[in-house]
Amino acid sequence: MRMDKYTNATYGSAGLTAFFASLTLYEWGFIIGMAFSMALGIMTYMMNRHEQKKRTALFQHLVNRAESANPSAAATLAAQIMSKAPKDI
Repeated sequence: MRMDKYTNATYGSAGLTAFFASLTLYEWGFIIGMAFSMALGIMTYMMNRHEQKKRTALFQHLVNRAESANPSAAATLAAQIMSKAPKDI
């Protein structure tokens, strides 16, 4: 039984090595390019998510500061905030 485990591990590693050795330079380039593309996609998603959370927090701060009795004051406050920090909204 113990010999069977080692035999499977040996054949498995030999098969894996043969598979990667059979790849051409073009195929390696494709695999590396796909890995970088996936990494960039994940980083873009995380950055957009962070920016959206920041915008949501700014909007929540605006809503918390606004008076519910005077909606025109909230609009004025929103205009002031947008003019001060247009890149964050």
